[in-house]
Amino acid sequence: MSSPRSQLLLFFVSLCLATTAATAAVTDKQIAEALKRAGDNRPAIQAALDGIPADELAGMRFLVAYMPSHDLQGLTAEFLVDQTRWAYKAFRAAPWKDQVPNAVFLNDVLPYASINERRDNWREDFYKRFGPIVKNAKTPGEAATLLNRAIFKITKVRYSTKRPKADQSPYESIKAGLASCTGLSVLLIDACRAVGVPARLVGTPLWADRSGNHSWVEVWNDKGWHFTGAAEPTGNALDRAWFQGRASKALIKDPRHAIFATSFKPTGTAFPMVWKPEARFVHAVNATRHYLPRKLTTAPGPDKAVSATAVASLVTWLKQPRDKRPPLQKQDYARAALTKADAGRAADLLWKDHARNIRTERAAEMKARVLTLGSLKMPFHYTIFGKKPRTGRSLYISLHGGGGTTQAVNDSQWNNQKRLYRPAEGVYLAPRAPTNTWNLWHQGHIDPLFDRLIENLVVFEDVDPDKVYLMGYSAGGDGVYQVAPRMADRLAAAAMMAGHPNDSSPLSLRNIGFTIHMGGRDSAYNRNKVAAAWGQQLDSLRKGDPAGYNHLVKIYPNKGHWMDRLDAAAVPWMAKFRRNPRPSRIVWHQDDVTHVRFYWLAVENGQRKGRSTVIASRKGQTIHIQPGPLRKLRIRLDDQMVNLDQPIRVFNGKSKLHEGMLARTLGTLATTLTERGDPRGVFAAELSLDIPAAK
Repeated sequence: MSSPRSQLLLFFVSLCLATTAATAAVTDKQIAEALKRAGDNRPAIQAALDGIPADELAGMRFLVAYMPSHDLQGLTAEFLVDQTRWAYKAFRAAPWKDQVPNAVFLNDVLPYASINERRDNWREDFYKRFGPIVKNAKTPGEAATLLNRAIFKITKVRYSTKRPKADQSPYESIKAGLASCTGLSVLLIDACRAVGVPARLVGTPLWADRSGNHSWVEVWNDKGWHFTGAAEPTGNALDRAWFQGRASKALIKDPRHAIFATSFKPTGTAFPMVWKPEARFVHAVNATRHYLPRKLTTAPGPDKAVSATAVASLVTWLKQPRDKRPPLQKQDYARAALTKADAGRAADLLWKDHARNIRTERAAEMKARVLTLGSLKMPFHYTIFGKKPRTGRSLYISLHGGGGTTQAVNDSQWNNQKRLYRPAEGVYLAPRAPTNTWNLWHQGHIDPLFDRLIENLVVFEDVDPDKVYLMGYSAGGDGVYQVAPRMADRLAAAAMMAGHPNDSSPLSLRNIGFTIHMGGRDSAYNRNKVAAAWGQQLDSLRKGDPAGYNHLVKIYPNKGHWMDRLDAAAVPWMAKFRRNPRPSRIVWHQDDVTHVRFYWLAVENGQRKGRSTVIASRKGQTIHIQPGPLRKLRIRLDDQMVNLDQPIRVFNGKSKLHEGMLARTLGTLATTLTERGDPRGVFAAELSLDIPAAK
């Protein structure tokens, strides 16, 4: 059952201390004191002592001596006798009874409760209900893993933050169908104890990284305690769980960040019930040493069983109606380290679920051909050309001219744009700007509308997300100058016709194709001169970075604002490009309209800075961030970019910011998919960096 790596001398030393303490016989004085504390309920407690067979009396005395005062004052004789007799019955029938010390039986099989949960008389019911599951088990560990795989399906109880309360009894959890990690653990512990398996609740009030609290289960097996996550089975193995990495960082001398295991017998230490912090009647031992790094697996890469369990939990989560699902990123299993194969499978499952939802939720807006953002509406029209390629259709988003004029003029410009270009293949889509202002295509609402438009077309028209192109004429060209750099990570290429860049910068165009078409006589606002100047900037950028800034600038000497369709040459030129969503080098220059992500870089909302620039590159397992103004940055990775089963190194200039492994997680997969709805923009691992200011 358990691996040799988990058998540590230090572990056994602490075990011996615990079992020695629990073995000491209960004295008559302790019983007398307990009866006195029982108050008006003394007759019931005495009846329990008198009504138990002689060969089970030691167990009843143990319970009476050490139960909390409120139990002494409230439990019935029938409850205590039932619990004790069925505990002995199950334990005596268990094939592993000789593997369990008497002290462990008394402290971790016999007790009727783990914490402050409601006192349910569950033992006979659970023995009859769950006993058949373990009828062929030979060890308590084997029995525990069988129960963990079966009882939550039988009882139909699952994890949810919407459970009625944290400290549910087993029957409260079964009635609700929902439970916290504590409630799930209590249910598994009681199922284990009902069939004679020693089990105890374990938890930390706060992980050392301050990411929250957690509860789980330990079971006695092979002369020691071994952990498992309730409702998070890992096959027939123990000592495997998503939280191993966090547990290994627990602080043994800091009660806020230590790990504690419950004990029915007083120990001088209280179990930290974060849902009832003032309570001191649940006893505990400090189990932190069991979870220090040498206790955990040192095998390279994620644990396959833990990874498979996380994906199985995802499958269960996906089966729930969308409005009933708890947030995936907040589920414990969403932090479990995934294997490469499981990460790929999970990404596929998440995308298919996302696409189904888009197809359902956005069918009406696609039928109406109108997107809405707050009070703004963006109508759109599209025509499909050519035969669909195997990888999906291309998408050309074509922006009309006009600007600060009447609605009728802008509508006329939109109608003209609908038929202005004819690609050989793809979806040719002309949106109508939501406003009639001079800057109709480069205001802040344009970016999320275009994101939604692309997301919809990927689902409804099978658009290849790596074959998206942006183009525009006149005021539409103004928009291309502005939006293409901001949204370069969504595009394969962009074409600007007869527009003006205003204050935009070409820096972020490093990884897409960009073409400019301008009439040499188009002198209004110096459009012709500015286009030539941009061409020179792009030439200079290309010279300094030969692998980037692929561009074509065409100035037609004898043409004015209308180029007699010569600019249509931009369409086949763009079609040669395919987006690379994971480029080896990124130049991210934020405009006045800022974004939280760009290719495999991201920032928090509060860290978005207009006109800031970050340059990042990767080679092999090493990533370099050039020193700049950003103090916090997130890096997203997957196995197309690096080997996530090997350490990753990150440098800021000559300063090493990180060296170590990064876990693939469901949380990162879900977050990066939800941000964009881009199946090719999903990443498996994320690293958050604090970048020191240059000295």
